[in-house]
Amino acid sequence: MASNPFQRQLKSILDGFRNEPPSRTPSLVATLFGDVVESHDREIWLGSITALLEPLGVNERLVRTAIYRLAKDDFVESTKVGRRSYYRLTDSARKKVGAYDRLIYYPSEKRWDGDWILVFTGTQGIKAKQRARLRKELTWLGYGIIAPNVYGHPTAPISQTQAMLARIGVTSEVVVMRARNYDPMYGLGTKGMVRQCFKLEELEKQYSAFIKHYRALARAMQNPRHIEQAQPEHCFILRIMLIHHYRRILLKDPKLPPELLPDNWLGKQAQDLCAAIYRPLEPISEQHILALCENQAGPFRQISSSFSQRFAAWD
Repeated sequence: MASNPFQRQLKSILDGFRNEPPSRTPSLVATLFGDVVESHDREIWLGSITALLEPLGVNERLVRTAIYRLAKDDFVESTKVGRRSYYRLTDSARKKVGAYDRLIYYPSEKRWDGDWILVFTGTQGIKAKQRARLRKELTWLGYGIIAPNVYGHPTAPISQTQAMLARIGVTSEVVVMRARNYDPMYGLGTKGMVRQCFKLEELEKQYSAFIKHYRALARAMQNPRHIEQAQPEHCFILRIMLIHHYRRILLKDPKLPPELLPDNWLGKQAQDLCAAIYRPLEPISEQHILALCENQAGPFRQISSSFSQRFAAWD
């Protein structure tokens, strides 16, 4: 496999994943649904998942265990036809995956108006389990902890916040408001508040590791001949691992507007690198996907038009 720089990088990335614990498999399967299944009629046969992930060392037992956990978490649901099981995202999971689809594959268009969205969860009537779920869901939406039971974000999606509060059943117990720095000349500045509320230094370390891990692959792909000679299966492996690793970091990213981020923010560099690798891999990897995957209607069809513009802004 390792006869040219491209193949050597493939081997290195593959070996790295095979050393990860099996507990990471549900995360990989979730990435597969977001990157592959959603763009091909939103459904896949269980056997196709196994066929796609087997070269990564993920066997049928691990796939079934991962799917079971994802179903338990209301991430996927199934339809049984004869002896075959077909899986798709639940409606709630599709909304989350759609939000991350925009973050992964498209440039940020966030603009900050100077306000903060604050969520107060210390009020009476919220049960302990609801409070724990609130913390998890608010963190997922990018909120930072301003003070005990007070969460804040400068550009949080208010509609998603309200929908989440309704799902948990605490709409009437939680206070949501807009706030603005009364006088920027006094007190803690906005960037100081960002540093205190969001763990950007740790996040930047993860982005730095991602860039270091994939920079050599991007360099190897600068030779068009290496890509043209690559096997579709190898391109698929690199594509899914690239998005898997990038998505795992993005899940921890508070998605702040550019003006509140440190200078030369590595998150932007990581997305640029991701785009540079993904675009050449995608058409070749699609050959492998179309050859292996099925849903209830039969073999996968070509990628849906609404997904054809992923990373197109970088062309």
